[in-house]
Amino acid sequence: MLAFSTNWNAGRHHDGESIVREILELGFHEIELGHGLSVSQLHGIRGAFAKGGFKVFSVHNFCPMPIEVFTDNPDCYEFSSHRPEERERAVRLTRQTMETAVDFGARFVVLHLGRIMPLRGMTDSLLDKLRLKGVADRDYSRFKLDVVRKRERQGPAYLNRVTRLLEPLVDQASTMGLTLVVENRSDFEAIPTERELLALLRRFDTPHLRYWHDFGHAQMRESLGLLDHAQWLGEIAPFAVGAHLQDARWPDEDHLIPFEGEIPFDQLVPLLPSSLPYILELSSKATPSAIQTAVARWKTFFPNEN
Repeated sequence: MLAFSTNWNAGRHHDGESIVREILELGFHEIELGHGLSVSQLHGIRGAFAKGGFKVFSVHNFCPMPIEVFTDNPDCYEFSSHRPEERERAVRLTRQTMETAVDFGARFVVLHLGRIMPLRGMTDSLLDKLRLKGVADRDYSRFKLDVVRKRERQGPAYLNRVTRLLEPLVDQASTMGLTLVVENRSDFEAIPTERELLALLRRFDTPHLRYWHDFGHAQMRESLGLLDHAQWLGEIAPFAVGAHLQDARWPDEDHLIPFEGEIPFDQLVPLLPSSLPYILELSSKATPSAIQTAVARWKTFFPNEN
C-alpha cells in the first residue's frame, strides 16, 4: 500500500483542508499526518476528514506541534533529555499525538526517541571526514571506530532513560488500540542504534511497539559505513510494520522521489513483509508530475505492494 505524508506540502498551506486537497489530487486516499502540523492546520484537516474521501493511516509525533514551537521540529522535546521537565513535556505531547491518532482512526504513531546530546555534532564530523577521505580510507576508518566507541560508552544510560518513559506509553497504546513505532534515524548520536533497537523491541515483546523503516535514513548510515542496508532489513523485518519511502544520494541527501537517487529498492523491498505500507515522505521540492511518474513506476516494479 502506498500512502502520502503531509510533510510534503504542509509548509505551503495555512489551511489544513488545502493540504489534504492537494494530496488527494495526486491520487492518494490514505495519508500520514506528519510532524509540523499546527493546531489550526490540524483543525482544517479534521474538517476535511469529516467530509470523507480519505483515511489517516499513521500520525508522526508530535502532532500537532506544540504552540510554543514555531518551526517544524519533531525533536523539539526529547525522551533522552537530561532535563526532567523536557522529558515530561515529550511524554505529554506524545499522549496528545496518540489522541490525535485515535480521533482520525489511525493505527500507528511514529516516534523519534531522542539523542545523546553530549555527542551532538558527531554525525556532522563523520560526514566531513567522509567527504574528504571516502569510506574506505584508513584515516576515516580509525575516526569512525573512535566515534563508535564513544557512542557505545554513553548509549546504555540514555537507552535506559528512554525505556522507562516508553513503558507507560506502550501500556496506554495497548488500551487505545494503537501501535507505537520507532523510526530508524540517520544521526549516529540518535537513540537507538540498530543493536539497541533490536534489544528494545525484544525487551518489550509486544505488538504495540514495533519498527518503522526510513529508507533514506538507513541509506545515509550505509554511506557512513555504519550499516549494511540489506543486512539490517533482514534482521529487523520481523518487527517492521511500515516504512517511510524516499530515495537518497551519497552521502546525506534524502527525501528524494523514489528512483531519483541511489537506493536499490528492487533488492531491499523484497526483504520486508509483503503487507508493509509505504508512506511517501518527500521534500517540498518534489513536483506533482514527478511524484505521479514515480508512483506509476513503483507499481510496475512492486505490483503486490500497492
